[in-house]
Amino acid sequence: MTTPTTTKTIIAIIPVKRFENSKSRLSTVLGLQDRVRLSGLMLEDTLATLGKCRSLAEIAVVSADERAGEIALRHGATILSQAQDAGVNSAVAVADRYAVQEKHADATIVIPQDLPLLGAGDVDGICSAASDRCIVICPSLRYDGTNLLLRMPPGVIPTSYDNNSYDSHILSASAQGAAVRVIEQEHLMFDIDTQEDARQLVQMDLREVVAKNVALFLKEKLLSLSL
Repeated sequence: MTTPTTTKTIIAIIPVKRFENSKSRLSTVLGLQDRVRLSGLMLEDTLATLGKCRSLAEIAVVSADERAGEIALRHGATILSQAQDAGVNSAVAVADRYAVQEKHADATIVIPQDLPLLGAGDVDGICSAASDRCIVICPSLRYDGTNLLLRMPPGVIPTSYDNNSYDSHILSASAQGAAVRVIEQEHLMFDIDTQEDARQLVQMDLREVVAKNVALFLKEKLLSLSL
């Protein structure tokens, strides 16, 4: 991983479901084994991107899946193991305890593995926008989910990755008197969740896609369906 150039200790958190439980909404176009493969590729591409960031002190992958742990170790990331999938909020809480108690982190940034257009410079930019007692948040395209969430300090708010998490996180920060910085960049708001998302990704110019392994895999699978 690139040596951090900031004096802040910022740890990236990647929550990862068991691969078999991931991306169930793509089951209309991908079978179980293909979704398992896609989950692994998403994690590989995300870790490759984060490994180029200059603002991160560490990357922590939280998962109950041993395959996620193996991928994390190959990329020099820390693996925080869970006994079972318990949801994103539980995974983030595990990582928060690690970040605060063991690493004395100033901030954490929660990064899902399904943001195919996320670049290292984007993460560095979000980290540079952080200040004492703040959140930096990027919504999903539908403004109901949270695609990126930096919290300084990590416990300034608990996470609420359930229905309408974007509004929940902002309301929680306001209630705590924390500053809120919103990042509205369309490429960061795009995630792969539905069949339409997958089709939109494979139609993009590959030069614009950061997660190239994911894009190529989906293109191959979707093209085979149209034959």
